[in-house]
Amino acid sequence: MQCPKCNSENTQRLEVVFHGGTQEINTTGTTVGGAHGGAFGIGGAVTKTKGQSQSILAQKSAPPSKKSFKAAVILFVIGILMLGGQGATAFLGFLLIAAGAYLGYKNFQFNSKEWPSLYQQWLDSWLCHKCGTTYHHAV
Repeated sequence: MQCPKCNSENTQRLEVVFHGGTQEINTTGTTVGGAHGGAFGIGGAVTKTKGQSQSILAQKSAPPSKKSFKAAVILFVIGILMLGGQGATAFLGFLLIAAGAYLGYKNFQFNSKEWPSLYQQWLDSWLCHKCGTTYHHAV
């Protein structure tokens, strides 16, 4: 694939750039210790770490994200809890439930209708390693 800006062939699909610069981290460590001084003691611990490490280029080449439902669920749950109150508290609870439902609906619409085409566009995008241009080219 040739870059449309500088004609370099040093290009890669964004998906390859992203996955090449992303590493999963999964470590386990063990610690053992002892002490004495009036009483003798021994103890130990096992620590586990999970995560992800990314290069800056991989971060810039990341696929589009789906919208989260966390905020919608939080609004909805707080609204339900507030419905047990009196007067203005119950009304505010109702408004929070409505806001949570609306936000959840909007996020669902984005994830099901807009995100698939954005993701496909990302899959069809390329990066030139010579000039840094990102361009779209369906394969």
